[in-house]
Amino acid sequence: MRTTEEIVELYNQRRIAKGPLHDQMRKVRSLANGDIVVPLNELDRNAKSNIANLLVQGLDQMSMRVASTMPSPFFPPVKEGSERAKGYADTRRKAMLSIWDQNKMPMKMRRRARHLLAYSSSAVVLKPDFRTLTPKWTVRNPLDTFAAPVDDPDDMLPEDCIFTFKATASWLIANYGEAVLGTLRMGKVDSDSKYTMLEYVDADSLQLVVVGAENDPGLSSAERAGIDSLTLEVIPNRTGMPLAIIANRITLDKPRGQFDGSLGMYYTRARLQALTEIAIERGIFPEEYLVARTGENPEILQLANSKQGVLGVVKGGDIVSKDLNPGYKTYEALDRLERQERLESAIPAEFGGESASNIRTGRRGENVLSATVDFRVQEAQAIFETALLEEDRVAIAIEKSYWGDFPKTFFIPSRAGVAQESYVPNKIWETDFHYVTYSAAGSDVNSLIVGLGQRLGTGMMSKESAREADPLITDPDLEHDRIVSEGVEAALLSSIQAQAADPNGPYQSDDLAYLTKQVVELDVTLYEAVRRTQQRAQDRQAMMMPMGSPETMPGLAIPGMGGEAQVAGPAGPPPIEALLAQLGG
Repeated sequence: MRTTEEIVELYNQRRIAKGPLHDQMRKVRSLANGDIVVPLNELDRNAKSNIANLLVQGLDQMSMRVASTMPSPFFPPVKEGSERAKGYADTRRKAMLSIWDQNKMPMKMRRRARHLLAYSSSAVVLKPDFRTLTPKWTVRNPLDTFAAPVDDPDDMLPEDCIFTFKATASWLIANYGEAVLGTLRMGKVDSDSKYTMLEYVDADSLQLVVVGAENDPGLSSAERAGIDSLTLEVIPNRTGMPLAIIANRITLDKPRGQFDGSLGMYYTRARLQALTEIAIERGIFPEEYLVARTGENPEILQLANSKQGVLGVVKGGDIVSKDLNPGYKTYEALDRLERQERLESAIPAEFGGESASNIRTGRRGENVLSATVDFRVQEAQAIFETALLEEDRVAIAIEKSYWGDFPKTFFIPSRAGVAQESYVPNKIWETDFHYVTYSAAGSDVNSLIVGLGQRLGTGMMSKESAREADPLITDPDLEHDRIVSEGVEAALLSSIQAQAADPNGPYQSDDLAYLTKQVVELDVTLYEAVRRTQQRAQDRQAMMMPMGSPETMPGLAIPGMGGEAQVAGPAGPPPIEALLAQLGG
């Protein structure tokens, strides 16, 4: 376990080392948040950017496409051919999907996709959540993440990681007042005072460290009293694994976001647009000069105000207007800068609901969009596949370490609606070996559905494989059962309709009315209504009623078609002829 001084020293070293990278991240963040001010020093004014923010458009579109489909975990059986091993493997898959669902993983993946594309990094930390008794994913801002350097750039599990955040003085005193007051250097404490918190995570422990106020000579002796930093909490890490996973975008030798190259073009385009607007405004309201005539002393009797329609009056001179030329090919330069920005950051016009002027057919538009987007989406999804695999292993270690022998229950969709299933972590997590794969890496949800339909139409894919690849189907086995039951129900309904349309068919008017009542009014399933109607008809046909009873009358049914009960014979002993007939005499 590291000491407080060692953690603070590591934080300072990594903060200095990552300074240039974080500066670039902050520029991207400022542009994404619309906090850009265009300086126009030669005109002594500043202008807010009023051009299309292609970075936000591209970031949202790309990240939404990356996160539009979710990967699926696959746990192979430990022993091939064993029904018990297959059952445990299926339970492991469902349990992991339940853990993902409790963590709202689709929403977290959307935020992580934005971090990966904009900051070239996506950081998460997993901790045990004792409220829900499940591993909890927490997405951290890459600007506040300081991970240990790794030799392999594809290694997503650093030995340790420091996460930072700001805490107010009121929160700090409310939660750790006894440990902080009189020990930590607080400085001038007011309602807006904030302190840097360091959350150190490694394979041995989780430590929370607070950094005190700077040792400013302007502070009083009482305000300067106390230590520089203080450890507030130390929690043992039972898993023995690093809990932080850092996914990095694939680059040459240093982190680089997808939109880093477009920042300079955006600034130039915004500045040129601002200058153009200033020139247009001065063209509408031109500058006017008073020019003296030869040998006369000019004098302005009344100032002109073109906005209010007031004419100017001068004496001994002439008013000359000075028209400004907005510049040579200004608008062509703006369009060229926008095109270069789109090419640099891979932001096609289709992202804004437009089509390029050289696109003539829908197929050509799809090809251009695919060449721009698909491979970038595929690479981002491949990175998340590897990251989620490592995160699942950490989640499994948390389950076994903290709730190994504790029975747990999760809920899954079933034919009856929602079903619950129980498991014991130490029993089902025999191994953490599994796969995490996207059904079709590089495809968003729209193109994926179209591709599945085309493969099914050409016979290249089975329906079972298509159900497993469809992101809208959470349980392929349940979906198969539903399709079969709906097909059988449709066949049963078609059979009833065909028999009811035949006057000589088995469904007489009363039976059909009874069947309809069971389905419509009593909300009975179709197969149960048919079974009840069948039992009712059998009971009626087995009845023996005296001649002339209403039950022996066919009513609306055709006589002899089973709509009436049988007529009972006369009372008393049977005649001798009947007895001899039974004896064969």
